[in-house]
Amino acid sequence: MPAKLLVVDDEPRTAQLTAELLRRAGYSVDVASSGTEALELIRSVSPDLMLLDYEMPDMEAPEVLDSLRSGGDRIPFPVIILTGARHSPGDQVVGIERGATDYIVKGTDRQVVLARVRGALRERASAPGAISRGRLHLDAARGEARLGDRVLKLERRPLLMLQLLANRSGEVVTRAELLDQVWGTSYRGFEHSLEQAVHQIRREMREPEWIETVRGIGYRLVVQP
Repeated sequence: MPAKLLVVDDEPRTAQLTAELLRRAGYSVDVASSGTEALELIRSVSPDLMLLDYEMPDMEAPEVLDSLRSGGDRIPFPVIILTGARHSPGDQVVGIERGATDYIVKGTDRQVVLARVRGALRERASAPGAISRGRLHLDAARGEARLGDRVLKLERRPLLMLQLLANRSGEVVTRAELLDQVWGTSYRGFEHSLEQAVHQIRREMREPEWIETVRGIGYRLVVQP
């Protein structure tokens, strides 16, 4: 069964061109012309991935992402933001911090767009399996995390970061590697996002000693009794 994609863009021609590109690549595609329509469609269609225009008349991409999260603890599928005017590093950081998976400037080569879509879908399908470290139990593929009997409400990237640290328990994982593996970028402007992820993990775990900061290098998971 082909992956179900949702294209959200208030420019009809742009939306249809993008949708046609994706359909020719074998995907099933629905189109929404506003953030409001997208949120309504998501409830009925349950897409595997959404390509979301940054600026629309009713709401901008970060608002759509916030609305998606309001009904749950995390965004359940990858969201790639498409932008024409807004492509500064600061705007990219805002989108990623709100839960977007990737950021593509409109006019990017079609094969690059398809490669980014395939990559996001592949990441979703191949998320690491379940892992346990002492009282900590993680399953990034299912979006689940527990410390003992308590559920940890973590967004996608903090969860992936925690699972990466758990997979290499006791080992220092550098900030550069975390950015590359979890955020998919080497751009240092995302270091604030990394620090926010660490803060969210520690707040949810309520036992901050699980995550050790190795100053100037990175972080290490230290299993607690």
